[in-house]
Amino acid sequence: MSLTVVAEEEEAEICSPESGTNKILKTFKARQKKEIPKDEESDETDLELEEEKDEFDVTGRNQYLSVCRTLGVIPSSYFLRHMQDSVLSLRHHGIGSLGAKAISFPLMNNTAVIQLDLQDNWLEGEGGESIARMLKENCYITDLDISENRLGGRGAKSLCNMLTTNTTLKNINLSGNLFSDHHAGYFLEAFSENSRLKYVNLSHNEFSDNAAIVLGQAIAENETIEELDLSWNFFRRGSTLKLCEGISSNCRLKEINLAMNGFGDEGALAVAELLKRSTTLYVLDISYNRISQIGATAIGKALDQNDALRTLRIGHNPLGVAGAKEILQGVGYENCVITLLDLSGVEVDKEFREMKQSLEETKEVKVVHGVVLSDYVIKVKPKKEKEHMFGAPVAELDSTNILQTIKQYSQEKDAALGDVFVGMDKKKLGSVTIQEFIQGLQNSGIEVQESQMPKLVDLLDAIAPENLINYSIFRSK
Repeated sequence: MSLTVVAEEEEAEICSPESGTNKILKTFKARQKKEIPKDEESDETDLELEEEKDEFDVTGRNQYLSVCRTLGVIPSSYFLRHMQDSVLSLRHHGIGSLGAKAISFPLMNNTAVIQLDLQDNWLEGEGGESIARMLKENCYITDLDISENRLGGRGAKSLCNMLTTNTTLKNINLSGNLFSDHHAGYFLEAFSENSRLKYVNLSHNEFSDNAAIVLGQAIAENETIEELDLSWNFFRRGSTLKLCEGISSNCRLKEINLAMNGFGDEGALAVAELLKRSTTLYVLDISYNRISQIGATAIGKALDQNDALRTLRIGHNPLGVAGAKEILQGVGYENCVITLLDLSGVEVDKEFREMKQSLEETKEVKVVHGVVLSDYVIKVKPKKEKEHMFGAPVAELDSTNILQTIKQYSQEKDAALGDVFVGMDKKKLGSVTIQEFIQGLQNSGIEVQESQMPKLVDLLDAIAPENLINYSIFRSK
């Protein structure tokens, strides 16, 4: 048997027959070593790579250019310049799904890149699959940021499948990828099987009640994750209970971010139970969750039973001054070891500030809060005087008293309205139009504010359906 045949058989054993990617790599390597001629390629190879005459492509540069030609993708000059950097940042480069496929080939055997940042590149599900295949082969990348790429269910399935076998990744950012309750099951398997991940970011997705149950179980079964970000999702009320149960069952989780989920007081009660049971959680962020004094009171009391938490962020909640005091009082318990209490955006009073100063003298703790209400002079605007027309409050005028009010006011002003209206009544009908009536007021020296004119017209119109007003009430007897 020739050496060429032996080499081909060994390569076939290493490469998975179901992967088109492995076939491409096999053909490419064989050409580089000149073990098989070009006309003997397999018809099943989905990318026909041109023969390279250079020496073995250690950097993967030639391979990348060849794949780009085949896929019809414009090569990224930035990627070519930095593909041997330990930190490779390609965020906001507009790579797209085909571009992700192109860079995945040289990255499979890349030994230089440790941190890979692909944030915001519109990879979608297809691009996510390419990166997942690459990470099944690459054993050097430890940090991956693939956030804001609209991966959806297809990307979630591929990446979670990769996580069940990958033994290198420690940190992964999957934020903003349209993951929903339908995709939560993929993470259950990934979290259960993976034994290397330390940090996972699933924020800015669409997980809600059903996902809370699945993710709660996934968190409970994982034994390595230390930091988990689930902020900016849709965990509400009762669903938070299932999530917190899973968190409290985890003995490795040190930091959890549940901010901006809007779970309210019912969710706050679940958090209180979590604090009573957890012995490893160091950092908890529950900001922006519509927690009122009721939830604050429960959390404050729970702090007496927790001797692990170091940082509590509970700002931008409608706690009220009383709720803020309940939390501060909880931090003051002897068992509590919190060193940072973040109440940003929460208004407090002078008494709270005094409690804070006293606490900071006895404990090594920093308290951040909103404005102190007693530091501001609240100026009360004087009540606006009631608006008057013809000497009477406008609000009290109606169609039954408007003419009598005008008569009384004209007498006080010595305005002879009756004579004015008689002079305007050329046909001696004993009445004038609304327009003539208003003109008569002005001719007699009785001014009407422009802003009040619509009100006066409405009142006169109510007593003059034919646009005629009997002025006899104003004539001298």
